[in-house]
Amino acid sequence: MIHMFNRALLFQDSDSKACADVWSTLKKNHIEYEMKTISNHTSFGRNLHYKQSMSIGGGGMGGTPFGDTMNYVYAIYVKKSDMALAKKVCGL
Repeated sequence: MIHMFNRALLFQDSDSKACADVWSTLKKNHIEYEMKTISNHTSFGRNLHYKQSMSIGGGGMGGTPFGDTMNYVYAIYVKKSDMALAKKVCGL
């Protein structure tokens, strides 16, 4: 079991495809991992994006040039004891 005292950060990126490549490789090689998804917005920012996508007529409101986009950072952790093997099989 992975917990915060025996884990190490293996990979961190905002590209979901790159992250999926890493965790699928870990899974294929039977290496235990934990993934965290971190938003770059506060709850206020998430609510603002949600409200911008709603309108009275039921359709969505398009993005505005003044709004920023929702971005996520994906972090993959493995056990410290598995770090060398995980780096090797993932090519990191």
